[in-house]
Order: sequence, then C-alpha cells, then structure tokens
Amino acid sequence: MIRGAALALMLAGPALAEGEAGLCGQVWARVAEGLSPYGAVRQEAVAQEGDWCVVGGPVLDLDGQYLPDWHMDRLRFRGSALPWLVDGSVLPEGLEVAVEGLRLVVQTGNAQFDWLYAAQARANRIAAEASLAWDPAARVLRLEGLGIDFPGANALDLRATVAGVDLSSTGAMQMSATGFALTGAELRIETHGLFESYLLMPLGAALLPYEGDMDAAAERLRAGIMALVADLPEASVPPASKAALAALVGELPNPAGVLELSLRADPGLGPVRFGGYALTGMPATLAEAAPLFRGVALDASWTHADAP
Repeated sequence: MIRGAALALMLAGPALAEGEAGLCGQVWARVAEGLSPYGAVRQEAVAQEGDWCVVGGPVLDLDGQYLPDWHMDRLRFRGSALPWLVDGSVLPEGLEVAVEGLRLVVQTGNAQFDWLYAAQARANRIAAEASLAWDPAARVLRLEGLGIDFPGANALDLRATVAGVDLSSTGAMQMSATGFALTGAELRIETHGLFESYLLMPLGAALLPYEGDMDAAAERLRAGIMALVADLPEASVPPASKAALAALVGELPNPAGVLELSLRADPGLGPVRFGGYALTGMPATLAEAAPLFRGVALDASWTHADAP
C-alpha cells in the first residue's frame, strides 16, 4: 500500500516508460498504484529540474461517464518525503507540490461535446501549491500552506496543524489513523462565483426538492442554516463570528466577498473525539453535540466585496 494516502493523491501517476529512471520516476511509478483503482493515468514525460521532479502533461482519466478528468500542464514536487514514498528509507520531513494549469474536463461519450468541453476547460485553468512539514519528535504534521488560484477573483488559502501523526513506519501510521487530531487551522476563501462553480450544484441537488417553488425552498434552507448558526455555543463561536456567518448565509446562493476562519481546538478534533458517536449515532441536535465543541474556538469574518 502506498505510504501516506493523502500524499499519494497529490502525486498521482502511471507506470514509467523506459528511460524515465531515477528517484523522480520511482516516485511517479510508486504512487501510480494508489490511483489505479480510480482510472487510467498518463503523462508526456517525467524529468528532474534542479531539486524538483517535473511531470509534463499528466492526466487522470477517471472511470465513469460524466466524471471530470483531471488534466494538468505540469506537476512539480520535491522534498525529503520522496524516498519515503518509494521505500521508507528516510523520515518524510518535508514535501512541496505545485500544480500548473489544472483543468477539469467532463467526458460525455459524444465526440463533438467532448472536444468542445476540453477546449472550453483550457480557459479555466487552476494553479495550486502545497507545502507539508512533519516533526518526527513532536509527531506533528503541518500544512504550512495550501494555495489554490481559481479563474477570476477566486482563491483559497489554508494552513493547518495536526497532532499525533507518526509516519515513521507502516504500523505507526496505522496507529496514527485512530489518534490524530486537528489542533488549529486558518482558512481564507475569496469567492466571486467560486461557490456557484463548485458547490452550488451538488448541494442544490442534495438539499432542494425535485419540484415546486424553488425560491421558497431555498429560503427555508437559509432560515434553517441561520437558526443553526444562532444556536452555536458562544463559548466556541462568539457573537461577532455568528454575525459574520449569518451575513454569508444571507448572500447564498451568490456570495461575493472574503471569508476568513480561524480554528483552535484543545486537545484537538479527530477520531477520539468523534469515536463515541460510532456507537450512539451522530447527534441530532446541537445540545447533543456539545462535547464536540469543548475546547474549540472558531473565529469568523465575512467581508462582502463585488468582483473587481
């Protein structure tokens, strides 16, 4: 099994062609095993540029009709985690990944539409960069930065800290899967069409009725979310943060502006905190979910801003 499933998904690839040897090629081939159940993967070339491994034109062709295939102009990665991904020979203390020209292309089975969708997707390229660092002594994994630049004035920036992560061996990772905990996170999202492009359709399909007055149904959804926000415990979500979240909800389904979230959790959010509900079932009310909020603080701000 590929070491570190989350890392494997960021470094997806196929088996190597002859001549694509070296560490970069080994990593690319090794991680391919992790994505093979999801679809076919191909690339134009694998090379090394300085201390970066560079994959040209990688494509993840997902199985199933209408699932968007992942096309990239280039994928770059480097760091001490690379030998670890291959054979575990060193501790994975760092990994950087950069994606250039990511585009999601829907395949319908109709040659005309598939060609048109692929051409259209080239105008909607996404760029992303991520940096991970692991402290073996403290057993802390840090997402030092995840930045995603979407088309238009749309972007996401995330930083997070996860405690109780041991990547020193397969057994240690299996133990970590039951004991890790998110202790802090900082998230900034700028949306001017981002919500509508990526979340509106799946959420609407799941939450709205199939027929009837859609405006009225959407208003009922907003009212329900507003009530949920109002009932959040003030010890964890202060009034100013509730007001910010309510303002955001009030703009749905077309929010425009910047959302900032800051999460702190002691001792953290993870399997241990949620494990009790495996037997009793998920809480039906916020009162039943009160244990989940102990030691948790969430600060939120929402700034409305029209697209520049």
